[in-house]
Amino acid sequence: MDIQVWLAFVSATFVLSVVPGPSVLVVTAQAVANGWRLALLCIVGEILGGVCLMIVSLMGVGALLAASPAAFLALKWFGVAFLVYLGLKALLAAVLPPKGEAAPLGGSFRAGFYTAVLNPKSLVFYLAFLTQFVDVSQPLALQYTVLILTAASVAGLVLSGYALGASRLKRHISSPLAQRKVSGVSGVLYLAGGTYVAIAR
Repeated sequence: MDIQVWLAFVSATFVLSVVPGPSVLVVTAQAVANGWRLALLCIVGEILGGVCLMIVSLMGVGALLAASPAAFLALKWFGVAFLVYLGLKALLAAVLPPKGEAAPLGGSFRAGFYTAVLNPKSLVFYLAFLTQFVDVSQPLALQYTVLILTAASVAGLVLSGYALGASRLKRHISSPLAQRKVSGVSGVLYLAGGTYVAIAR
C-alpha cells in the first residue's frame, strides 16, 4: 500500500473517530461512572467489535444488510434497545441507594463490544469506506489487514483520549450524592447514544 494512501486513510479515520457517535458516548459514560480502568475495557470491547464489523463487512455482509431493509432495521433497533437498557440502568442507579458493589469488568467490555457490533450503519459504512483505499491490482488480504489494524489503532487512541478526559470527573467526585449525579449523567449519555443510532439513516 502506498504511504500517501495510508496517511490519507489515517487522517480520514481520525476525523471520523473524533466526531462524537455512539462509541464515544458509551466510552465517556463508562469513564464518568466507573473510571479510567473500566473505560479501557469498554474501549477494548469497542475495538474488537469494530474489527469484527470490518471483517464481516468486507466479506459482503454490509452489502447484504444494505439490500435487506428488514434485517438492517432489526439489527439497528437491537442496538438501540441495548443502549436504552444501559441508560435506564444508570438512571436507576442515580435514584436508588448505592449498593457499594464494584462495577463488573465484563459489563464494561460487553457495553463497548455490543455497541460496536449492533450498529448496522457501521457495517454498510465500512464496506463503502475501506474499499476507497484499496488497490485492486495489489494483494487484497494484506491491504485489508493494514486498513483494519490502522482503523482499530486510531479509534483506540481517540476513545482513550475521551475516556481519560471524562475519568477526571470521576476522580474529583467522591460523595454519594455526587456519585448519583454521575450515574445520572452516564444514563443520559447512554440514552443519547441510543437516540443517535435510532435517528441515523
